Amino acid sequence: MPVRADNFGKTVLLLGNYRPALTVARALSSDGYNVLVSRDADAGAARYSRAVAEIWETPDTDDPKRLFSELGQFLKGRPDIGIVFPLMESYVRAFHAHADKLPEDRLYVMPNKTALTICFDKARLLEIAETAGAPSAPAVSVSSKAHLDKAVEEIGFPLVIKPNDSTIWLGKRKALILDDLDAYQSAFPSWPDEHNALIVQGCMVGPRINLYFAAQNGKALRYLSVQIGDTDMPDGTGLATDAVTIELTPEVRAIGDALLAELGYHGVGAIQFLRNSETEALNLLEINPRIGGNHAITAYCGMDLEGLAIRLAAGEQKANDLRVGPAGIRYAWTTGALRGIGMGLRNKELTAAQALLQALSVLFHHFGSVL
Repeated sequence: MPVRADNFGKTVLLLGNYRPALTVARALSSDGYNVLVSRDADAGAARYSRAVAEIWETPDTDDPKRLFSELGQFLKGRPDIGIVFPLMESYVRAFHAHADKLPEDRLYVMPNKTALTICFDKARLLEIAETAGAPSAPAVSVSSKAHLDKAVEEIGFPLVIKPNDSTIWLGKRKALILDDLDAYQSAFPSWPDEHNALIVQGCMVGPRINLYFAAQNGKALRYLSVQIGDTDMPDGTGLATDAVTIELTPEVRAIGDALLAELGYHGVGAIQFLRNSETEALNLLEINPRIGGNHAITAYCGMDLEGLAIRLAAGEQKANDLRVGPAGIRYAWTTGALRGIGMGLRNKELTAAQALLQALSVLFHHFGSVL
């Protein structure tokens, strides 16, 4: 008998109670699944939803070994939970290192291991991108202060410095955009001990393009192209708070196809680009091998990425027909935008007057968004 998602029952545990969890829980509940969600320190809103039947109380620890050991014990005592669906990056990143602590008779909804490993190693991903013909700004991987200083000198300003491990931020930022030597020396008086490696990359100015996808053995089944507007950080890094779906251009599709084929990608994820405002050139930023934070917009557009992720993980074969999402759908995350303004005010990156004007602008511009 062929393997199907239904062979694992209709109870699913979502790991990572943050932004997309509520949307995923609602979609799966509507499809007849009994949905559990981990609580987590992030304390997302999914735990209050009628779509969620139960909460798994996660252990209070930052140690993934202990976390997965307790997850394994929980699952062994709950044979009714046939499907485990990691959403938060920390769960996805740690999964293969600690999978030996989990029961083997469950369906774990993850992309293929090769793609997962490469996507989480930004230096290797840039090498793969070059092989696939995906454009990216000059970048260097460094692992010491001396190498960092040399890379900064070689690449020149403005530049971006970001962690090779995206779960460990640089202070309060996913990445730092540095315009000159003074800014660099202020941000990096020494090597940040919590990081094993950093990526130094040339900086482009322009809109971020997210390409949400589902792929089967390296071939795209779904594409939704989204242009990011504002984020929750004053410098444009951070999490998107405003976006609109746009037409999938032949250039973006060709790059997406090449990357997915090179990785043999099997599962769902999001490719992020930056488009140069002056030259229109694309620059690959990263590939997130998981459900995206802005998953609400893909669900609204009928992409069914959460359902496809489960069926692909189960080994169900889908017809190789690409479906592209519609253009012109606007998304807004008002809570995140207002929270970001509050953070900017507390961190003294915004004055009180600037914060008030931005808050009024958010409320005005977000009115009328479909999400």
